[in-house]
Amino acid sequence: MVVTVAEDTLRAIDEQGNRRVGGMTDAEAQQCVRDIIAWFKRSSDLEISEGSEESMQPLIKSLDGEVPETLSYMVSQCNNEIWYGDKKGLTAEKIMDFVSDGKFGEGNLPIASDEDEEWFIVLETETGEVKEWEEDDGLGDSLGGSYNDYLEEYRNSLLAGKFEYVEDCGCMEKAGAGGGNRK
Repeated sequence: MVVTVAEDTLRAIDEQGNRRVGGMTDAEAQQCVRDIIAWFKRSSDLEISEGSEESMQPLIKSLDGEVPETLSYMVSQCNNEIWYGDKKGLTAEKIMDFVSDGKFGEGNLPIASDEDEEWFIVLETETGEVKEWEEDDGLGDSLGGSYNDYLEEYRNSLLAGKFEYVEDCGCMEKAGAGGGNRK
């Protein structure tokens, strides 16, 4: 099933019809998470289980609260068991393991990885930016100015039919879908 997405329905519009300026509200961010989870439920055979807010508490405490609320919400809704492109979301426990072992250095929070755990998507907690991270080279290209910005763009691409789910590979960009600069 292909869903046609009108741009105006995916961007917040004020009473005068102007596009939103600034970031998403908490309600918009939570709706974005729900839209992504719903897409995976419709488009994949993944068994997506509900998470809990409590599972994020050790991580939030260890990072002095430097965890985006939207990521906490994602974990509470689905244990972060979605794919971010070709990288599988990490559970709160797995994120905590990586943070504890210091693999990413201080201030980098992994949220997804490839199957070999060599390529990651990380959040820089200081800047809030979403970036690629590679075992040999460390931080790489920026994927979004914030987790919310990254999720909103990803959600819009999913709903616009630019990706398809491929078992054990994640979300692959459809040929000719014009998915932008995302890798």
